Amino acid sequence: MSYRPDETSFQLFTERAWLQGAILSAVAYGSAFTLFAICLNILIKQTNRTNIKIKGAFIAYITILFILGTIFMVSSAEFTQLAFIDNRNFPGGPAAYENAMFSIPVDMAGNAAFVLTTWFADALLVWRCMVIYKGCQFPLWVIMAFPCLVYTASVVMGILWLKQLSTTSPYGTSASINWTIPCLSISLALNILVSIAIVIRLLVYRRRISLLMGRHHGSQYTSIAAMIIESASIYSAFSIFFLVPFGMNSPVSEIVLQSLSEIQICTTLLIVFRVAQGKGWSQDTTTQVFSKQKPSQVRMGNMSATRFQAASDPSKTIVMDSYPSHSGVTIHHHVFSKTDVAKEGDSTSDIV
Repeated sequence: MSYRPDETSFQLFTERAWLQGAILSAVAYGSAFTLFAICLNILIKQTNRTNIKIKGAFIAYITILFILGTIFMVSSAEFTQLAFIDNRNFPGGPAAYENAMFSIPVDMAGNAAFVLTTWFADALLVWRCMVIYKGCQFPLWVIMAFPCLVYTASVVMGILWLKQLSTTSPYGTSASINWTIPCLSISLALNILVSIAIVIRLLVYRRRISLLMGRHHGSQYTSIAAMIIESASIYSAFSIFFLVPFGMNSPVSEIVLQSLSEIQICTTLLIVFRVAQGKGWSQDTTTQVFSKQKPSQVRMGNMSATRFQAASDPSKTIVMDSYPSHSGVTIHHHVFSKTDVAKEGDSTSDIV
């Protein structure tokens, strides 16, 4: 005797994928909760009168992000309960219930939280890109113009997607355009674009630091793990894993969709965690990395020369000159052999 529901194999596979996705989303939410608690604890301990505005902004940001993740999780759990328990005899089963009831208030609350989470997470990523590229030889607005434009497009697509979800399901829409793919694709494109930009910048810094200070110096800022976390490429990978099956109309996308929002929150909290620990790249990172070498300085008037021994070649010494100019502070670095440094020491001994 079989108790198998009177449904097609495709319907049953869709329901299995949905239920498995709900379970995985709970695991992802647990990870997000843990990261939120860790970040909140670190930020509260670091807060004082001098940095209360910055730390307070971070605390408010991660709290809003966690609240949105909680709303999405509660909405997803309630909708799953409605489909599999309260309305189990709905014609066509839970999968049909999902398509027919995707726009009910409890599910729309989760959809709105999902979109808002995407906006908040993408905004932080664009901000990190701006911080990492500050001090670049090109004007910052030239570098950030396109990411900001894509972010604006992502916000517009999110609004259009929510409007569509208020009347139909993304899996069974009869509209000429299903805004699900454009909305999530633009968000994915923004993440990939900014990820590549951040990784390139960190690789450039890594090469410069390795040449000047040695291969291992500053590795906490430029390691592969740092690049993955800073660029939020974890979320990008999960987005691709969702969009490809969704575009092929495969129920496998259900497994990832419910976890996607929580994964994005986790990657964002990882960035905040690195920044709170002082391991994330900041505007002062370059100065901090070089200052750890305990340099000797020779000052003359408004110019200062900072001297380092090159870890990659102990026979050479690096001298970085800085002096004020009409555009700020100009910095040059020169590499000298031991003989050159000895001569320079003879000529400057009287100045010191």
